[in-house]
Parts: sequence; C-alpha cells; structure tokens
Amino acid sequence: MKRIGQLQASRNAETRDGWDCFATHREQVVRLLLNAARSTDEKLERRLCVLGAGNCNDLALADLAETFGHVALVDIDEEAIISGITRQGVNASEVTIHGGVDVTGVANLMSKWLPNNPAPDNEVDACIASARKSDIPRLGSENTLVTSICLLSQLIETITFTLGANHPRFLDLLTCIRREHLRLVSDLAVPGGVIVFITDVVSSLTVPDLATAPSSDLPTLVGRAIADRNFFTGMNPFVIKRLLESEMPFAKQLTDVRLSQPWVWDLGPRHYAVCALTATRV
Repeated sequence: MKRIGQLQASRNAETRDGWDCFATHREQVVRLLLNAARSTDEKLERRLCVLGAGNCNDLALADLAETFGHVALVDIDEEAIISGITRQGVNASEVTIHGGVDVTGVANLMSKWLPNNPAPDNEVDACIASARKSDIPRLGSENTLVTSICLLSQLIETITFTLGANHPRFLDLLTCIRREHLRLVSDLAVPGGVIVFITDVVSSLTVPDLATAPSSDLPTLVGRAIADRNFFTGMNPFVIKRLLESEMPFAKQLTDVRLSQPWVWDLGPRHYAVCALTATRV
C-alpha cells in the first residue's frame, strides 16, 4: 500500500493549489450532489459519503454541509483531506475524515509488483480473489448519497503503476477493480438513497478540441472519441451504465440509472471530459 499511497499523495500534491482551476468542474459536481440530495427518500436524514475526496478542490464543503447533516470524506491520502478542509475554512466538526483508506482492499498486494518484473498468474489470481472478498471499509452508516469523484481512473492508474498495462492479466484485474469499486459505491448507500458516480473519460492530450469546444458540441465530441476507442482504458461510460443496469448485483440494487451530459474540467495544461452516472438504491 505504501507505493500506491505515495503515488496518490504525489498526484494530490500536483493539484493542491488548483482551487481556481477546479471552479467550473466543482460547480458541476456540487450541483449534481445537491440535485441528487433532493431526490432521496424524504424520510431519511441526508448523509453524504465522498470517495476520492483528495484535496477537496471539487467540493464546496460549506454548501454541502448546509444540505447534508453528515459529510464523510474518504481518501488514501489523509493529509490531502486535512489540508483541503483547512483551506476552505470548514470546521472539522462539520465533516468526518476517513484517511488512509484503501478502497480496493488489495493495495498491499499490488504494491509488491513492478511492471518490469511481471507478477505471476497465481499472485494476480490471489489479488482478484481478495478484491472480490474485500469487506466494505467502515465509512459511516446510513449514507443517503454516495459519490465517487474521478477515483476509478486513479485506481486503474495504480494497476498500470504496479502490474503494468502490458501484463497479460491487466484487463482481468482492471475489470475486477472496476466492478468491485462500483459495488462499494452501491453497497454504501442505503435503500432509498442515491449514488453519483463521476468519471473522467478522455483528455485533451488525445482530443485537443476539448480545450475550445462549446458545451453543446461535447456530446458529439465525446461520442466520437468513444466510437474511435479513444478514451481512458476501462472508463467507457456507456459500458459502465450497461454494467449497472444489467449485471448482478447492480440490477437488483439500482434503478433509474442515468448518464449525464459531459462537461469539461480545465486542469491547466490539460482538459478532461467528465460525466456522471446517477442511480437510486432499491
């Protein structure tokens, strides 16, 4: 877990001072979360769990704390969460910090691998089996809204960082980690609650027009990129939507799965196309 924790800490350090760059993206995220809160069962106390909180640059914590009686912030990098809430001037009593949390349950196993020293099949098999059996971390109870904010792409990056994208079992582990992450998001929400799965899909590195395209052109631009298989590996939102709608246990747990229109996250040197999937927990 140490190597993976260091990777995520370095990524958080790169964007720690990026509050202004996150502005438009943050507005989209917060609007999604507040709108989702209004659709939860009115009998339930509003409680929010954020997976991948990081520096909290994509969260207006004061606004969220006004709507949610409880806000849980989860990340492997506890220092990033603490610095984030400090910069926003939020009282620590308004949020609960869950730092040092490995949401995959297998970071310790993966951290032993290096791409230039291929992991044997038996170790990959053991990792997949452990990921499937991993218990849900203690991340609060009675969560009426659970969101994962651009975290899956980071989890997939850790597979590239440890197993290596050229490993013959790369896709096996990727699909397992993706499925189990979606399971975690779904399982953490109470019946009557809502999940909001936010994901980056592709960047301006391979779709340069993202930097200048008007919002009305984004669905076509992103759709063309997906058709051309020009997107982050494992991050096709239409595949994820189909998985949530048709595969077990999601087909029994979730209803009204919706895919949002994409928006652009301007992160300075790169722009990212981002979209969200929302669903109601049965």
